[in-house]
Amino acid sequence: MVVFTRKQTSRKLHSSKTRKVKLTDYVIAIPSYKRAQTLQEKTLKTLQEYHIEPSKIYIFVANSEEEEIYRKTLPPTSYNKIIVAVKGVKEVRNFITNYFPIGQKIVGIDDDVKGFLEYDPKAKRKEKRLTNLKKIIAQGFSECQKKKCRHWGIYPSANGFFMRPTITHDLRFIVGTFYGIMNPGLKDLKLPISEKDDYYRSLRMYELDGCVIRLNFVAPKTAYYKEPGGMQTNPKRKNEQFEAVEYLQKLYPDWISMSKTRKSGFPEIRIRDSKKKDSDSDSDSKSEE
Repeated sequence: MVVFTRKQTSRKLHSSKTRKVKLTDYVIAIPSYKRAQTLQEKTLKTLQEYHIEPSKIYIFVANSEEEEIYRKTLPPTSYNKIIVAVKGVKEVRNFITNYFPIGQKIVGIDDDVKGFLEYDPKAKRKEKRLTNLKKIIAQGFSECQKKKCRHWGIYPSANGFFMRPTITHDLRFIVGTFYGIMNPGLKDLKLPISEKDDYYRSLRMYELDGCVIRLNFVAPKTAYYKEPGGMQTNPKRKNEQFEAVEYLQKLYPDWISMSKTRKSGFPEIRIRDSKKKDSDSDSDSKSEE
């Protein structure tokens, strides 16, 4: 059983250490482990297709051995830096938070994203290839500025029948596959778990700011739980997911519950601000296709 204490933290939107950056000023942070080829063929190719400048792209690897593999595999013109970080999901994400200055606009993206879809009510499946990723990134950070919060994301499942032409700012799941955040620093956002870490980030930033932004008309194309390498190298992953859900239920009992178990055996959870009557329940609707 996990033992912990919860400390309420006052809302902090600014810091004396925050570096002033323009609205369009952001970096792309990609944590990757044993997926050099996947990264090249999927995420880096996708970013290139959307004309994201390589100067914005930072790749974080587990150790010097991995660094060597990635440098030999990836075209040097496809990224800005490869940084030797640490092994482990929560460890590398905490490393990234600590690497960039407080206030820096960070776009986090997994190494196996093969594209993005956007909602199109006129299309047969209500979806089409996303036209402009730069516009989505700018819109995400702009909405955060309007609502005075720091975390935004997109719809978790690439399925036009579930996507909507809406922008929400209540308590919603912000999938870790692709998201934006104005770096709050480790004092406010130090991940305690590796599994369901995106749920923790969603809940924690909602706790701090009173809202998170989600663009429900865009979704990432990726194979959740199936891509070799990365978190799939952990044989205890399924058990650790159940432990993470238990941890989150105890940390945020008014906001989270486990609804059912997937066919794959992985747990599915829902989040909802029970104190707000107009808040919709939001499930972990990651696609397993």
